[in-house]
Amino acid sequence: MTNNEAKVIPVRVALRCRPLVPKELNEGCECCLTFSPGEPQVIVGTEKAFTYDYVFDPMAEQEEVFTVAVSPLLSGLFKGYHATVLAYGQTGSGKTFSMGGTYTSAQEDQPCVGVIPRVIQRIFQEKDKGGSCDFTLTVSYLEIYNEDILDLLCPSKDKPAISIREDPKEGIKIVGLTERVVRSAQEMVACLELGNSSRTVGSTAMNAESSRSHAIFTITLEQRSDSMVSKLHLVDLAGSERQKKTKAEGDRLKEGISINRGLLALGNVISALGEESKKGTHVPYRDSKVTRLLQDSLGRNSHTLMIACVSPADSNIEETINTLRYADRARKIKNKPIVNMDPRTAETQRLKQQVQELQVMLLHARGGVAPVLSGTESSENVNNLVEKNRSLQDQNSRLCRELSETTGQAALMFEKIIMVSPGLQPSHMCKLDLQNVLVTLEDQELKGKVELMKSLQDVILELQVSVEDVTGGFTAHHALRQAQMSKELMELNKVLALKEAFVKKMCQNDSQLEPMQSEHQHNMHSLQASVDSLLKEKEDLVLALQSAKKDTQHAKLSEQRRKRLQELEGQLVEMKKKMTEQSKLLKLKESSVRGVSKLMSEIQSMKSQRVQLMRQLKEDTEKFRVWKSQKDKEVLQLKEKDRKRQYEIMKLERDFQKQANVLRRKTEEAAAANKRLKDALQKRSEVSDKRRDGHGRGMETAASRVKSWLLNEVELLVSTEEARRHLKDLLEDRKILAHDISQLKGQLQPAPRSRRTLIISELESKVGQETPISKQVENLETEMGLRSAQIADLQQKVLAADNDSRAKHRWDNINTVVEAKCSLKILMAELVAAKSAAARLESSLKQEQGNLQDLSRTLAEERGVMSTMDVEHQQQRVELEQNHQEKVGPAQHHPHTPPKPAVRGLERALDQALALDRRPGPRPDRRNSSRIIRVLVKSNLFLECNASAAGIGLTMNGNITNQTCDAYSPSKQSELSEYSLFIFANVQNTFPLQK
Repeated sequence: MTNNEAKVIPVRVALRCRPLVPKELNEGCECCLTFSPGEPQVIVGTEKAFTYDYVFDPMAEQEEVFTVAVSPLLSGLFKGYHATVLAYGQTGSGKTFSMGGTYTSAQEDQPCVGVIPRVIQRIFQEKDKGGSCDFTLTVSYLEIYNEDILDLLCPSKDKPAISIREDPKEGIKIVGLTERVVRSAQEMVACLELGNSSRTVGSTAMNAESSRSHAIFTITLEQRSDSMVSKLHLVDLAGSERQKKTKAEGDRLKEGISINRGLLALGNVISALGEESKKGTHVPYRDSKVTRLLQDSLGRNSHTLMIACVSPADSNIEETINTLRYADRARKIKNKPIVNMDPRTAETQRLKQQVQELQVMLLHARGGVAPVLSGTESSENVNNLVEKNRSLQDQNSRLCRELSETTGQAALMFEKIIMVSPGLQPSHMCKLDLQNVLVTLEDQELKGKVELMKSLQDVILELQVSVEDVTGGFTAHHALRQAQMSKELMELNKVLALKEAFVKKMCQNDSQLEPMQSEHQHNMHSLQASVDSLLKEKEDLVLALQSAKKDTQHAKLSEQRRKRLQELEGQLVEMKKKMTEQSKLLKLKESSVRGVSKLMSEIQSMKSQRVQLMRQLKEDTEKFRVWKSQKDKEVLQLKEKDRKRQYEIMKLERDFQKQANVLRRKTEEAAAANKRLKDALQKRSEVSDKRRDGHGRGMETAASRVKSWLLNEVELLVSTEEARRHLKDLLEDRKILAHDISQLKGQLQPAPRSRRTLIISELESKVGQETPISKQVENLETEMGLRSAQIADLQQKVLAADNDSRAKHRWDNINTVVEAKCSLKILMAELVAAKSAAARLESSLKQEQGNLQDLSRTLAEERGVMSTMDVEHQQQRVELEQNHQEKVGPAQHHPHTPPKPAVRGLERALDQALALDRRPGPRPDRRNSSRIIRVLVKSNLFLECNASAAGIGLTMNGNITNQTCDAYSPSKQSELSEYSLFIFANVQNTFPLQK
């Protein structure tokens, strides 16, 4: 190696801030960083400013980061200089994204490509431009996991052991690491993808794909023509993390401890190299393998760029400030990069130059003329050029130092200006505004709760009215249907009775016609026989008459026969008439029989219709009874739900009041802590001013001065810790508020409405529609804004108090042994007082815990008693329901009877009992049972449990289900329904029951 071009170059620092992620937005986090337009400067909060070489805001793209910050390093890489790009920051701050640690070939043309893939493309582009230059490129990829070096390019499972060796000439060497020769960008990208797939990643509460190891991707460029070897280290450090935030356990916790240990060693190296007070001290490179591998990159032979990645969320402000301080210290590290040549070639060139210088000196000594050598100058010109070069280098170094000092002074002055400017603004008005906002917020919350309660009550009243209307309408419809069916049944009975009477009469007529019919049939037979005989006689007479016409002797006889024939014909006509009448009577009889059979069939159908109508009437009555029972149960359920809602509203009011008190107390505590911190800062500044004023005059003694200073420092530290604690509580409160807001906004989204078949579902949907969710969201957003303002104020005060330089130089005020002894004495006294107070508080806490345990045991016993009583009550309810079901059956068949004297006495007793218990509320107070029992005892009633005798049936839900209940007024029914089960359960053991 040569140092002919060695010059001091500081480590360059690029700050990159990522945008807020959805998780932080859901938690209500706000940005705590402000970027100065056109200036490489970032302001934390409103006062603390940091200046770096490059600053990239959340809107910066990957291309801009590479072009502005990384690309200048690559030009030196081809000139033989080593270069290093390392990404540092909190876990989840975007280091792996910036470096391209998850790159794949599918992302080649996307704008999200990180530094490493862009470096690969640029190297091969420059190689193609060089043309005649002979380059050899090799790559290696390793990770440091739990302080073990793992080769990411080794394909075998049994990977060889890797060790670190240090060569005085070649620097740090890694023995056993795979180095692959690549000839194209695709081959190098394939090596990158292979290593990325083998890296160790894990999921934590802050990052779903958190890198659990430090990764170093090294590109070695060897130029054979010039015998130069340069290396580019691309380092993706694992992020620093806190176990409280990452929720790491088991292996993740061990990994986090190892990561933090390595980063601590890196921070110690940066502090040793960057602080002026530690110049010349030992640099602990060997404390960690990360620092050992980056030994040349920090303070030695390399052009180094640190990309500090930070989160803008105010919930991560402490980690962000630590990263900014870390990067600010790294910016003070000075490197001396040199051209890295092959050792043999460098030695040859050195010897050639030495020979040339000796030849020039020899010529001067002899007084001769220097020979003209190719490519050389005369000895005088060479000496002049060497001297001029040295003077220019000295001047350049001096100007660089002056520029660095001027930049630091300007940044310091800017910080002072920013710190002083907010103090000029009136803080009293800010306090009044915060108080007004708090009062307005509380009023809005109370108004919102009151309006919610009113809307719920209105909805409940409307639903009660609608339930009564629906019940009354259904009851009227059922009564009308029952009356119509009864009327139809009566008409059917009348028609049936008439037809039965008609059939009966016809049957009687038929019974009277039967002997006549038999007589007529006999006459018909006799007449038919007579007709037959007459016809035969007529035929004989006709034959005789014909023969008489031939025989004159028989003329007289024929005349007699003719007369006889005429008589027979007359008789025959009469007989035919009688036969016709008899046939008509027979036809009438047949028609009468057919009419009777038809009437009988009609009567049978009417009887079946009557049976069906009676069955339908019975079914409708049973359905109505079941419906009314269900509706009564639903009404009771609604009333019970109303009572539960009233209880929930009261509980919500109590919880809201408690929450408001807690929030008010937290706000007051935060304001008090802020005030104490401000007073402590003011006291410390006053003490320092007094010390400066009175140090020369001896105005204070050493003891009083040390005590005043020490107590102020302790008070400041305590106030700072209290402010941190309140800040943590405020951050948690804001997270809860943001979660509530997201849930309420989710409820505002229109959901598909299902078919409403039950009154309870109507109640729930209507209450959900009437809930003023938007107003709650607005109130919560206002409250979250107030929390954010308090968080920003507390963070600013904590930043002002927690100054890194003050902590380092705190004990510089102790100058003598006497002051040190006074400090120890004061600290001992304060420690004893604090221990005594802690002991008293611990004793009081133990006593309160004992009281709490006693109360818990008492509460558990009472709950056990309540559960036992509940079981007994359920058993009694089951028995009562069984008894009622046994008695309510026969009671339904009894006719409607007016209330008996015992029932009227019971009504009067209930009126007296209810008059004693008149008070606003959705249900009577069951605690006044003793007064009701006393009134019932005074009335000397004997409650009859038999529904058929007393006319009262008590169901398990407290309703009067018998027909006797209809005799009461609706108001009495509702009041009796509330007390029926309760009175029955309490009176059955008091009064003698009549079976």
